Amino acid sequence: MAANLKRVQEIDKLLKVPQYNRKINFGRKDASIEFGDKNSSLIISGSSSGVVMSGSGIFFDTNTVAAGTAASNSSFLALDSNNKIIKTSTSAGVSFGDDEKLFFGDDNDAFIEYNEDGDDFLVISGSQNGIVLSGSTVQIDGTLQGASPLKIGGEIQFVSSGDAAAFNFGPNQEAKIYYENGATGALIISGSSTQGTTISGSTLSIATTNGVGVGVSGDNITHAITLPNNNNSTGQIKANAFLSYSSQRYKKEIKVLDNPMDVLSKINGVSFRWRDTNRLDYGFIAEDVGKVLPNIVAWEKNEKDAQGMDYLKIISFLVEAVKFQQKEIDQLKQNVKR
Repeated sequence: MAANLKRVQEIDKLLKVPQYNRKINFGRKDASIEFGDKNSSLIISGSSSGVVMSGSGIFFDTNTVAAGTAASNSSFLALDSNNKIIKTSTSAGVSFGDDEKLFFGDDNDAFIEYNEDGDDFLVISGSQNGIVLSGSTVQIDGTLQGASPLKIGGEIQFVSSGDAAAFNFGPNQEAKIYYENGATGALIISGSSTQGTTISGSTLSIATTNGVGVGVSGDNITHAITLPNNNNSTGQIKANAFLSYSSQRYKKEIKVLDNPMDVLSKINGVSFRWRDTNRLDYGFIAEDVGKVLPNIVAWEKNEKDAQGMDYLKIISFLVEAVKFQQKEIDQLKQNVKR
């Protein structure tokens, strides 16, 4: 015991003498502490089993410990002087075994794990507040599954086009949304083949510059709502009633129609057959009506061929014509009584 104490005292006395190029070996030279000169680093070399530093806390002087030098073996993680995790070798990867968790947070609130025993997925488990992915871009290369609900607090861009790059809905992709980068350059919303598409809400506003086409598209859309010129239900609108703006608040220079009989005598009600179906029908010829009442006829750009006419406007002439005839009938009745 006394011999060991004497040896320690001798070593202590020796270390107090400032000298360079000094090396102290431990064990059978399995480990050592070595210092060269004032320009050298203090080297602590552990054994083949490494170095163990223990205590209630281990502190590094940030002024003397360079970032990335806390460890030097390959394929290891270490803490730098700023307490950040670093990889100590740029040429080697960092490996974690199956079903091993890399925890984050003081209470292990979140972790990353390769779950080989379960679903064979890489699991990124956030805290109770979730996970934040940030950066100039966030890319998902693969199929996104099980995200319910998926909340994205920013712009979403789909840069691909065509049916093959559609945003699909339904277990069998019954419905889809995609951009058709072709002749139309349109956004396609395609509902299912059996039930179609339902758009619901307290109101539905459609903001267009050319109008809405039902069964027609492109230049064939000529009005706010355009249906195809088909002699069947696809060219018809079915409703309980049609309401037209007609309040006097919207009108000025209001006058009762003059000579309604003269106007009606110049237009002809006709029977005809539609060219596409040969079905018998009744109505007017828009070009003929346009010669008398051009304002109720919609014309093509050549101002010669008519697109159609507003049949309801004829009612005002019919009403005044009936009233005119009734006056004549009443007058004749008076003459007969005399």
